[in-house]
Amino acid sequence: MAQPGLAPRAAPGLSVGAPTLIGMQADTVAQLGAEVAAAGSVPVQVPAAVLVGGSAREARPPRLGAVAAARCRRRVHLDADPTAPRERQLPADDGVRQRWADAAEHRNRILAGVLAQPGAVAGADWDPGDPGDRPAVVVRPQLSSATRDGSPDLLLRATDGGYLPVLVRNHRTTDAGSGARLSAVASMAAAAVAAAAGSSGADPVEPGRFEHTGRRMRSHPEDALALAHHVRLLQELGLATALPAGGVIGRGPGTDESPHEDAGYVLWHELSASGVLAEYDSRFADRLAVAATAATGAAALAEPSRIAECRRCPWWPVCESQLVALRDVSLLVSGTDVSALRTAGVRTVDELAQAPAELLGSLPLSNGLAGTARVRAKAWISGAQLVRRGASASVPRADLELDVDMESYLDDGAYLWGTYLSGPAVQRLGLRPGYRPFVTWRPLPDRDEGRAFAEFWAYLQGIRSAAAAHGLTFAAYCYSRQAEERWLRSAPRRFPDQPGMPPAAEIDAFCSGGQWVDIYQEIRDQFVVPGSMKLKVLAPLTGFGWRDREPGGENSMAWYRVAVGAAGSLGTDGTDGMNGTAGTGSTAHAGAGPVEPVDAAMARRILQYNEDDVRATLALRRWITERSWSVPSAADLDGPAAAGLQQYGPAAAAVPAAAGR
Repeated sequence: MAQPGLAPRAAPGLSVGAPTLIGMQADTVAQLGAEVAAAGSVPVQVPAAVLVGGSAREARPPRLGAVAAARCRRRVHLDADPTAPRERQLPADDGVRQRWADAAEHRNRILAGVLAQPGAVAGADWDPGDPGDRPAVVVRPQLSSATRDGSPDLLLRATDGGYLPVLVRNHRTTDAGSGARLSAVASMAAAAVAAAAGSSGADPVEPGRFEHTGRRMRSHPEDALALAHHVRLLQELGLATALPAGGVIGRGPGTDESPHEDAGYVLWHELSASGVLAEYDSRFADRLAVAATAATGAAALAEPSRIAECRRCPWWPVCESQLVALRDVSLLVSGTDVSALRTAGVRTVDELAQAPAELLGSLPLSNGLAGTARVRAKAWISGAQLVRRGASASVPRADLELDVDMESYLDDGAYLWGTYLSGPAVQRLGLRPGYRPFVTWRPLPDRDEGRAFAEFWAYLQGIRSAAAAHGLTFAAYCYSRQAEERWLRSAPRRFPDQPGMPPAAEIDAFCSGGQWVDIYQEIRDQFVVPGSMKLKVLAPLTGFGWRDREPGGENSMAWYRVAVGAAGSLGTDGTDGMNGTAGTGSTAHAGAGPVEPVDAAMARRILQYNEDDVRATLALRRWITERSWSVPSAADLDGPAAAGLQQYGPAAAAVPAAAGR
């Protein structure tokens, strides 16, 4: 069912050759490549020179950095193509820029501590080409070979004179369990100094030197691939140790009650036995070929295909316009489903809309997709953003209704629980309707988070009790319960001594009961959604709009750091580096109760945004019950009586880059 007139297309997005596993990372390797792996890689011969615009552009192999092996193939192409329309790239929003600032702050703090230890030198003061210049620890060296660039955060010398790369990351690296190979950051430099002196058994990764082994590795395939990149780079430069290994220093506590702090330990990855090096080599060779042909103007080896990475990719506007023009099937489906459909000759939305049910049923598609694929395609063509699965739709309603939305900061905690009380019995019981927040403005992590949560829970329980006492019904609503329940369920374990903190069993019972309603799940159950399921996308269908011009969870984290005066936050003028002295870490501060925000205007912005989030959930659930008849049903689009496609919105509208909360 290939579309007539279209030439065969190059392999899309993240395709690599035959699927391989990353050993210890195998459970999440699919995040990096399986989405379109079945499309296969393309054997290439890079030309010596290619005529572009009447002149030859010499084919010099580009140098790729540590992120390339884990990156979308099309992004690698566009990054290397000097003619790519860079003026169309998306700028990073405040939330993304704040994550970068946080990562830089964490890295600088770790590296400053290492640089202060004996035997450590700055990379700028090191000459890697001088065989006599082999310090024990090198901080942030700049390294290059013919095809690779790299700047590992640390190099640790081993007893054989080679170096082990270490990266600093702004995420957790371990959880409670077993099997993780850890060594203390505090003794890391001393071990490297001893190794440089030739002491037996002094290698930083020598068996027997590991500490705190009651942890298990948290899977981050991109970390393993970045380490493999630096190992190969060191090997090319003659600077590598015989052991193909590397380490990662993370940030943040585990999800248990352990006092373990990832920033205090190096998590060691053995890259050869786990299969990481082989996976990296395959990926790097592929990405290098993609970049080389892009740099020379040869025929592209990677064409656009919508994947999860598109959500934050600066090149998305460029790829989006191409995909919409092609009416590409990846606009509607993702992962291995794209590969299965393309292999069967279904490459466009139009072909999917007309695909025989027998064909779709025979393909290895995700659960439920075979039955809704044609409906999704026809909805996209007709401009319908929601399609009822049945004749009607509704959500549970109650006499007292409480919409809930939580705001958190990374893994540090939930600083705000916003609520909106409504329902026919509110006035009868003399309750105050509307928005009510429960917040701490102390920089997280802080014990005052427990106080804010306990007050929120007491409020929720008070409304539940009032309903029960008067023989009335009660329901609380959220949008995508996983986010709220992470902090709901963990609060009693993290703050057991907080006055008013409920037992874990009480919260577990509530989360498992019928009074806790997830509107995200209600929509999944009762509607076919051809595009994004983000609240920011669906709520406007009801006529609702956010008052903030830039609403979003990522942005709210940047606003939060300004509100609490956290060091390294983005100022209200968009610049980096507030003068605040507070900062986020991973050890709870000894908070002494609520405080006023450092930036009152930014705090008001957060509260207004949170209020709009709960009001959006309210508007959406009311619309489902009262007005969802206004959208087509699946039978209207693809049933026996369906006659042509009515336009329900702009035809062939672009689908947002990724679905989510």
